[in-house]
Amino acid sequence: MPGVPDGPVVQSLRIGFRTLYLGTLLLALGWLASNCRQVPADSQIVVRRFGQIVRVQPAGLLLAWPRPIEQVDLLPAAARQIELTVAPQESATPGAAGTSLTGDGGAVLLRATLTWHVVDPVAYDLAQAHVVPALNRLFAASVTTLAAGRSIDDFLVVRSGQEGSPDAAEPMVQAQRQALRGDLVTAINRRLRALELQGAPLGVEVTRADINAQLPPAAKPGFDAVLAATQRVEEGLAAARTQATLTLQTGDRDHDRILTEARATAEETVDKARAQVAAIAALEAGDDPAGRAGLLERLYRDRVTAVLGQAGHLLAVDPRGGPRLILPGNQPSSN
Repeated sequence: MPGVPDGPVVQSLRIGFRTLYLGTLLLALGWLASNCRQVPADSQIVVRRFGQIVRVQPAGLLLAWPRPIEQVDLLPAAARQIELTVAPQESATPGAAGTSLTGDGGAVLLRATLTWHVVDPVAYDLAQAHVVPALNRLFAASVTTLAAGRSIDDFLVVRSGQEGSPDAAEPMVQAQRQALRGDLVTAINRRLRALELQGAPLGVEVTRADINAQLPPAAKPGFDAVLAATQRVEEGLAAARTQATLTLQTGDRDHDRILTEARATAEETVDKARAQVAAIAALEAGDDPAGRAGLLERLYRDRVTAVLGQAGHLLAVDPRGGPRLILPGNQPSSN
């Protein structure tokens, strides 16, 4: 009745209704603002309205209708690089799981860390659940083709003169490794574009591939034995080359020494011969019939002086004198 104060029950009901009304109002406001959020700098959002994609929201403030009117999916931005460790699919034969055959008949286990980013957010949002399995399958197909066209030394060391040796840091070896990674990235992206042309785009692109290659466990002892044998052969060849070089240097040194000694001996012999025939050569140069007797007498005196100087006792007899000199000796025969 008017003018009659409400009782405790009525007041409690009124307070309860007001609280419920206020709570409902707050819940409605929260529901209306549920899809209003701040998009991080390394992310982007795809907005769906009743299940259909209507727009892509980059980093910044997002204003969208609440669920179930509009649904938002948070995706990586195009600038964010995502890493994924992939490996070949296991084959039906357990011993050959993940094994790739190389062009020279080798076998290698290849795994890689792929770095990729989103290039088409709409396609990526639709195929998000299939991206990782698809990348694994594309990697397996790409490495199978890639390994078939290369030797096993392009992936890992099975012979000496490769990685772990002084030649490993050569620019050519590093360039081959870089070319291998680039070819793998190109092969995977080519298959991604083929999927896009077939109407099943993934909306991603691979930017880098870091390859981890290993030998199969069953083949590793054989490759290690080949590597050890090759290293021993190369060590033997190096020792033989060193010994051959030393022998060649010793032979060249002996050759030069013998040739020098022979030339010195020849020059000395020639000088002695020239000294011995100098007198005869002088006589020949001054050969004059008129003075030949005087030259012979002078030569005789020069030579006889040296001969007489070696005698212990000397008797001089004038051949034109009267006395005769009797010398002891054998009686000449009458014949």
